[in-house]
Amino acid sequence: MLEQIRDVMIIISAFLVIASALIFSVLTIVIFRKLSPTLDAARGLVSDLRTVSSFVSGKVVKPVTTGAVFAAGIRKAIVTLSKRSHGKEKKNGNG
Repeated sequence: MLEQIRDVMIIISAFLVIASALIFSVLTIVIFRKLSPTLDAARGLVSDLRTVSSFVSGKVVKPVTTGAVFAAGIRKAIVTLSKRSHGKEKKNGNG
């Protein structure tokens, strides 16, 4: 008697596992179809953001960086020239 109950429970468990797998598969497909347009829109948004950041980088950041490097170079040149002129004045004053 116990063996028969065990066999019936195994069969019921197998049907439950198969039914659960089918339900999970169907739910996965339904959810994917519902989320697919949202994911496509998000992908488009990311693409637009890349385009905008590339444009901003090329049109704004690059000239600002170039200007900052140019200004730093001029500043360094002025500091170097002023140190040389101060060095000449000290040599002339001591000699």
